[in-house]
Amino acid sequence: MDSAQLVPILLAPISFGFGAMILLLGLYSLKFNVADAQYKNHPRAEKTARMGGWLYIIGGAAMMIQQMLSG
Repeated sequence: MDSAQLVPILLAPISFGFGAMILLLGLYSLKFNVADAQYKNHPRAEKTARMGGWLYIIGGAAMMIQQMLSG
């Protein structure tokens, strides 16, 4: 398989709806996973949940913006 054929396959799931789903997943991580880590008094898990949540939010927003700009 040529790399020119592989790139469109890897970019296929990037759509506005998929970006919104990733963004919502990040919000879920920030809301519930961080609260659960705080409840269990586990600071490392709390930090990881915060970082992961923000990464998902940024990634989802980037996908949505990329789709809006590409038309």
